[in-house]
Amino acid sequence: MRRASALLLAAALVAVTLSACEKSSSSEPEYVALGDSYTAGPLIGRPDGRNGCVRSHNNYPHLLAKKADLDLTDVSCSGAATDAVEGEQRVRARSIAPQIDAVSKDTDLVTIGLGLNDLGLSVRVFIKCVQLGKSDPTGAPCTEADQAAGANSIQAALDQMADRIGGVVDVVTARAPKAQIVLVGYPTIFPAEGTCSELAIAAADVPLVQHVVDSINATMATVAEDRGATYLDTATPSKGHDICADDPWIAGTAAAKGRRGLAWHPYAEEQVMVADLLADLVTDLLADRA
Repeated sequence: MRRASALLLAAALVAVTLSACEKSSSSEPEYVALGDSYTAGPLIGRPDGRNGCVRSHNNYPHLLAKKADLDLTDVSCSGAATDAVEGEQRVRARSIAPQIDAVSKDTDLVTIGLGLNDLGLSVRVFIKCVQLGKSDPTGAPCTEADQAAGANSIQAALDQMADRIGGVVDVVTARAPKAQIVLVGYPTIFPAEGTCSELAIAAADVPLVQHVVDSINATMATVAEDRGATYLDTATPSKGHDICADDPWIAGTAAAKGRRGLAWHPYAEEQVMVADLLADLVTDLLADRA
């Protein structure tokens, strides 16, 4: 009787183990989205949470999760810089936990969309350059102010981005060594030349603000290549949809009439584009997932 009981117990344990393995192999891949407002998609749809991050349920992480059958944890937060990955972020007197807390050894996919808020870059572009442009629309007031900044210039800040973005990839890799990591670049925000009332930046300053986005994107691409991650270019496929375009995917000083979005941030169309690009990419990246 004891022998029979032992055999039954062993069989039961084998069955449980096989069931657990079957469940693990067929479960949805675990996906964590790290990022700032260009990931969070503020005001384009129903809010996701009440923590002050102004995250929308139809941002690209949510859209991607639906398309690719992923188990999503979205910790993107408006205003986040790369510091928010390992440190707490303060949002309207609230403390937001480090984004890296959402990543574990079981994470299969991590997307990262950060950089534009570091070292005050977004403030310089979307606030300072706009203010100066209104006072001197025919000149290059922002460029001139930046040239006078010396060690505090925009380029000095951009020169630090490789270490900052690289550090984010390193900490994610340490936390989830088997995860596929995708660095999501920023879209085309500014026109190739000229300006418009929705942009409100002096035409002669547009090359400077464009350089900020181009530089961060180039840094992401280099960091991805150096660390075995993947870079997703969203600037090329969004050309012709800048703030001044006939069909903008980015809001200017305010969202256009009849459209939802936050000033200087993506409309829903841009988020759909990113989700579609990621869906094609992720299918290949996760094809050989154990």
